[in-house]
Amino acid sequence: MNRIIALVLLTFSAIVFAQAPQIKSGATVYIEPMGGYETYLAAALTKKHVPLIVVADKDKAIYIITSTVAHKDLSGGQPTVVVNNSNTNVANGNSTGDTPGASVSNAMQQGYAAGAAQRRALGETSASIAILNPQTSQIVFAYSAGKMGTKQLQNTAEDCAKHLKEFIEKSEKPKK
Repeated sequence: MNRIIALVLLTFSAIVFAQAPQIKSGATVYIEPMGGYETYLAAALTKKHVPLIVVADKDKAIYIITSTVAHKDLSGGQPTVVVNNSNTNVANGNSTGDTPGASVSNAMQQGYAAGAAQRRALGETSASIAILNPQTSQIVFAYSAGKMGTKQLQNTAEDCAKHLKEFIEKSEKPKK
């Protein structure tokens, strides 16, 4: 019976003293080489004012940032019709058989279709980052972002940096 009580007390004390992972402002981080993505991530940390110090020496870092970046071609190798002008009547500026206001709607639909086709042609980039404490092997932060369009690598890095900054700020707020 005493062993059960001791085990219960030990379990509850471990739960009480356990802390949620956090990263302190001003901590040093080393960004693992990621085929060039580390440059985008370092720039995003600066642009988003993430309160961390990026160091070039892994041994001087409190945390290590690792990442995985993947690009998915959404075009499927099939040519995509961007604009279909087969029903256009150039003489009156309308689509054949449509009312005058319909030409604006058709133009908007064609513009949307063209933009969607361009985004599919560029594909989608997804990036995942994890911040590790090398002394404990604990993952203290992880985030994944996916973006389409131009500047995909930059946008995913900035999204990761934004959420990292929010995580640091949230963990440093005094609890009520």
